[in-house]
Amino acid sequence: MEETRNIQKKYCSQAMIVAISAAVLLILLGEKSIGKGLVLGTLFSVINFLIMGQFLVVQLTAPRSRTRAGAFALMSILLRLVILAIPLAISLRVDAVNFIGAAIGMFMIQLTILFNHLVINRLPSGKKV
Repeated sequence: MEETRNIQKKYCSQAMIVAISAAVLLILLGEKSIGKGLVLGTLFSVINFLIMGQFLVVQLTAPRSRTRAGAFALMSILLRLVILAIPLAISLRVDAVNFIGAAIGMFMIQLTILFNHLVINRLPSGKKV
């Protein structure tokens, strides 16, 4: 449980730092709506990632029949999809928020994990893995 929280904290903070930094740069370049979309999408990506971690703990610790476990998994996926639809719906309704920026922001956690795995973990360090 503690390890899950540490991983969530690491990736969520990295994703938000990247999104906010990129949004500031985009705003300075005159692309305010893309920056807003990026931050909005990243915020909901973080929420999705946190909920996924909570559902994972519940799924692994609560004894259930196969049918109930399947129903719980389906409900958690549907809930997370609804959560991820919110920034897209907002970006379609509000002109100040860019749809493509929101869509890219929704993948910020995944991009952060991929970047850490492919780049950061490959850097030479004094530790042996």
